[in-house]
Amino acid sequence: MATDHHSERDEWRLGGEPAERHPAERVQPIPLRPREYPRERLERQVAIVTAEGLYWTILALYAVISRLLFLGSRPLSPREAIHAATALDTIRLGIAPAPPNFWIQMLDAATIGLFGASDFGARILFALSGIALVLIALALRPYIGKIGALAMATLILLSPSITYFSRSGVTQGPALLAVLIAIELWFAIARTPNAARSAGLGCVIGLSLAANAQNLVLALIFVAALLVIGTWRLTITNEAWMRVRIWWRRRSRLLIVTALVAVLVWTMLETGFYAQPFLTLAAAAARSNWQAAAPHGSALPVYLGLFGFYEFLIVAAAIIGALAMLLNLAGARSEFGIFALLWTILAAGFFMTTPAFAPAWIIEILIPAALLGGIGLEALSRTWSWNLFFYPLATLALLTFYVQIATNFAVVAPDPSEAPWARHALLFWSEPVTTIGIADALHSLEDAAPITPRTAWIESNSAVLKWYLRDLKPAENAVSADLIAGASKPPPGWRVGNQATFEAAEWWHPDFSGLSPRRAVLFLLLQSAWQPFQSRETTVLVRSENHSAPTTIYAPPPALPAAISSPGAIAGVETGPAASTATPTASPTPSPATSSSAAP
Repeated sequence: MATDHHSERDEWRLGGEPAERHPAERVQPIPLRPREYPRERLERQVAIVTAEGLYWTILALYAVISRLLFLGSRPLSPREAIHAATALDTIRLGIAPAPPNFWIQMLDAATIGLFGASDFGARILFALSGIALVLIALALRPYIGKIGALAMATLILLSPSITYFSRSGVTQGPALLAVLIAIELWFAIARTPNAARSAGLGCVIGLSLAANAQNLVLALIFVAALLVIGTWRLTITNEAWMRVRIWWRRRSRLLIVTALVAVLVWTMLETGFYAQPFLTLAAAAARSNWQAAAPHGSALPVYLGLFGFYEFLIVAAAIIGALAMLLNLAGARSEFGIFALLWTILAAGFFMTTPAFAPAWIIEILIPAALLGGIGLEALSRTWSWNLFFYPLATLALLTFYVQIATNFAVVAPDPSEAPWARHALLFWSEPVTTIGIADALHSLEDAAPITPRTAWIESNSAVLKWYLRDLKPAENAVSADLIAGASKPPPGWRVGNQATFEAAEWWHPDFSGLSPRRAVLFLLLQSAWQPFQSRETTVLVRSENHSAPTTIYAPPPALPAAISSPGAIAGVETGPAASTATPTASPTPSPATSSSAAP
């Protein structure tokens, strides 16, 4: 028994003996390294950047560079000079600009006052609008998708035409920006309806309608597109009229608020805060537009040339978007997609056939086409065909980038000094464009003049000459002016000290019917013109000396002879009455003295 108990107690067990004690080991402290706070701050992770965020950052940086770099290198065109001169009159004379685009001209006056009266200051407002046109696609991201928003922003960013007119003082940029903001507010009201957002939407709609006449056409296009979408929904929805009645009861107040605010803002800006009757102004504007449209030709050849040589990337993306809507590619068909398709078709149909047109109006087609293209590329990215189309689209994007640089930074304005066989031209120059170096020519003429001109008289009432001679005070008439611009001959009595004749504006109307493939490639790569230019010359005269009123100098009367006792006491002097009377003459011709002397 004892042996068994001893063997059981001495049996090996896993673990330490309970009665056994081990001396505690002494732990050696590990020396702490001093903390390097600057190094730790540099290694700290601040944020995680996704590929999408990085791409948006690159887009924003390039938008700022492409819209603001060398913004004042191109002289103002006649259309730009009208806006700039009006804004300058608002600053100097306190004259409120006349409708239309009242609020845009007021903002232009504010930016010129802030950045100075220069070509850069006259364009900065429109360049900032061009940057916002690129970034507004980010606000549409929830409705057209991540890739769709990136595609839309890229198409607008790389477009040579949108870049060119964003760097010009035309109203299309701010006007279309207001339209896109109104679309975003529409979606915001659909998510969270309230009266404040409805009033804001009405205010933006009023501003967009008062921006330019083209937005009135866009308003009709939007109404037509919404009617088509509404009719389509009525045909495919069960109990359609019940849904309409429910919507009207829930949203009628917001709709009325939006409409009232829009009409109030629009009419207030169109009439100059109700200084003139609205209907009278509308009738006058319609008559003026009709008269201006009569002598013009069709815009179709000009816009087809712009699409073929400059905007092939947006055209390809818009075709993909249209096919995605028609075929419902990857479930892309939506009400907003159909709206973008109708907007693009109706805008292209109107602006490409209207007799009154301007090259800047192409933006009215390109913006909805970029929106439609973004929706189409979003749908294409969800299919296996994306890898097939990606590299051709990337090639078109690189070629568009090259054309953008060529049309906005390499060739900026007509250069009359080029040889006739080596002229460069842009398709935007179908209306008069100010030649390069006009400001330097005017300043050189002023510096080389015998006097320093202080007053100017512009004979042709040219807005370009008025802008570049803005430092001279306007003269009351040509006779009193130190400098006369736009007149080939001086007024009578006006002495010319220096004069110069130069080509102030050039333009061309390209004929694509006789364009050979070799010429087409040269124009695409080098912007080489294949037809001669039309030009308009301007003569500037500078007075030879300071103008002042003629000074009248009276010659002194002849001295009377002294009293004498007998005639002939003084030899050689007539003793009768004076031979002549002094007459006033103009300086510097002196009056001869009245005298007679004996013959030698």
